[in-house]
Amino acid sequence: MRKTVLTLMLAASALTSAASAQTAPATPRPPMRQDANHDGVATRAEAIAQADARFAQMDTDHDGRVSGGEMQAYRAALHDRMVASGRDVPVPPPGGRKHDGMGRRMDPNGDGSITRDEFEARALRRFDRMDANHDGTIDATERANAAEMRHVDRSERATPPAPAPAR
Repeated sequence: MRKTVLTLMLAASALTSAASAQTAPATPRPPMRQDANHDGVATRAEAIAQADARFAQMDTDHDGRVSGGEMQAYRAALHDRMVASGRDVPVPPPGGRKHDGMGRRMDPNGDGSITRDEFEARALRRFDRMDANHDGTIDATERANAAEMRHVDRSERATPPAPAPAR
């Protein structure tokens, strides 16, 4: 009887150790959008090139400016591509969009359109925020840190502030 129990325990132990040894391979992270040459490091030049390409997609009338209508059309097309590919679609803010798609951050001078220079400047500000050691490149560690900071920022914005105590 003891031999049977011991044999069963050894067999169960061998099965669980074999099962735990077979772990699923880690899914690779998608490449950075700015990393044009796929070397795992994004440079400022790659960020500018990526911003210029996106600006060209948005500027459908090729006048060197992206209007509110062009921005809305670009975002609608992006939304449709996300839905068609089965990706998660971001939930719009409560109450819907309160502007034409170009807030103060997108259109700093408030003229109702974005120039290529304004668009590049915004892309470079975003790049500089991610480039923690200011060496002109974004590596995998800086990318992960930026993703974590973005997650924290969004969760803080989603949580309404506590009401002030009554006096």
